Amino acid sequence: MTNDAITTSRPGAPPGRQARWRLWNLAATAAITCYSTGIAWQAQLVSYPLFLAVGADDFPAYHQAYNEAIPLVVIVPGFVGFVACTVFPWTRPRDVPRRVGALVALSGIGAIASTVFWAIPRHDTLDRIGRDVATVQSLLQANALRTAVLTVGAGALLWSVVRAMTPRPRQA
Repeated sequence: MTNDAITTSRPGAPPGRQARWRLWNLAATAAITCYSTGIAWQAQLVSYPLFLAVGADDFPAYHQAYNEAIPLVVIVPGFVGFVACTVFPWTRPRDVPRRVGALVALSGIGAIASTVFWAIPRHDTLDRIGRDVATVQSLLQANALRTAVLTVGAGALLWSVVRAMTPRPRQA
């Protein structure tokens, strides 16, 4: 990709040219979304199922330690990624189709909604009542939704990165 192909998307700019910041934003959004997707898969397959392997007496301390360990590794990058996906239709490079931008935004909205309205309340319930099989299963369902929408969003963003990095023939 040459600098000729990356200039600006201001009104009046030649067609097919895009602002450099939009490419960097695409790359950063893809990276943080892929990271969050990996974290979501790890929670789905490892962390949350292990909640049921902890004894009821030990669970409150275990869940508290879990809660204290995740802010910088899970929560902050997750919400940054969710918001980046949500606003992607307005920050996407011009070469990324609007439908793909909308799909990425829906993945961000789905991840925020499943986290705020489903997963966080389940964690709060576990903090309040301790280990409860039904609550852990509901948490797994909430995370399954979040994992699914993040996986779709990450796939769309990776496709967009490949598309943005693939040289296109110049039009006369």
